[in-house]
Amino acid sequence: MAYDVTASFQDEARKTEGISIIDMYAVNASYSGWSPYYYVNYNQNIYGYAVNATGDLTSATQLYTALPIQRDNINTNIQGEIGGVSISVPNVDRTVETLIQSYDYLRGCDIHIISFFAKHLPSGTGAKYIGTSDDYNAGMKEKTYVDGVTSNQDVVTFTCKSKFNIRNVVLPGRRFSRECSWDYASTGECSVSGAIIVSYPTCDKSLLNCRERQNEEHFGGFPSIPNTAKLVV
Repeated sequence: MAYDVTASFQDEARKTEGISIIDMYAVNASYSGWSPYYYVNYNQNIYGYAVNATGDLTSATQLYTALPIQRDNINTNIQGEIGGVSISVPNVDRTVETLIQSYDYLRGCDIHIISFFAKHLPSGTGAKYIGTSDDYNAGMKEKTYVDGVTSNQDVVTFTCKSKFNIRNVVLPGRRFSRECSWDYASTGECSVSGAIIVSYPTCDKSLLNCRERQNEEHFGGFPSIPNTAKLVV
């Protein structure tokens, strides 16, 4: 699948030797807030970048706990929809088992899959800093949701889905309705002029109201949707 990546990432990807890409995971254990646990598929704990409550990577450094994690490749169909992803973690020391038992098996929680070339991770003093050219923008990230979890004495496996995530856009972005879906006077959507707002401080979101405000070109509804139906027998 295609990603929008920085020039730094592209330059590193073109190299034929001396490169190392690392998979990292931010597991949100909260259904309604942000309570992240950070893991990395590596042979030691290392510093990466923190993910904020809106799901964006930040420049803040964050220690990732090393675990031998395996996952499926992230693929899309011809419509751009991301399929399911299986993530497996050894259950020998019960680290992840404890996590899922404490948080109702994390069903419905989000997992951010993050990939970076080693050189673009945070640099600093100590073995846990493996980066040489810090760049928190030079990575790839996908947000998935835990749809199911299985565990035994050997492994914990998460089945993750994107919930209609199409290249980072969660659908539906709009609803089909006869009424306008924009907030009145919103910039870039309704965009009604300030002079009109003085004369018309409110709007009932109908096409008629939009025409009265000389703003029909920005109408955010679908007036052709029928509001009545007739059955002919």
